[in-house]
Amino acid sequence: MKTATYYTQHLDEAKAVASRCKLLDEQKQRTLNTGEYQEWQISNEGVNCQTALSVSEAASLREFVLKQSKPQAPAAAPKAAPPSSSVPTPQEREQKIISAQTLAPV
Repeated sequence: MKTATYYTQHLDEAKAVASRCKLLDEQKQRTLNTGEYQEWQISNEGVNCQTALSVSEAASLREFVLKQSKPQAPAAAPKAAPPSSSVPTPQEREQKIISAQTLAPV
């Protein structure tokens, strides 16, 4: 029997075995009676099939989750901050206030 650790380290083999086992499991269900099918499930071949299926499904789910969690590229570039020359400095703001005060009627 091959372990989940083995199949995790040999993922291509796990996927190939899992693919074959899906068909084999369907065939066994059709051709064996309930007792024989249950015996096959606990046989080395049945356990290998189940282990390969579990590992390959977990790997597929992991790949899907990782793909979904990657940040997506923005559709449009974010707005750039205005050039620093267009934003008045505190000194310029103060000067405008002083100018406005001196021009105000007394």
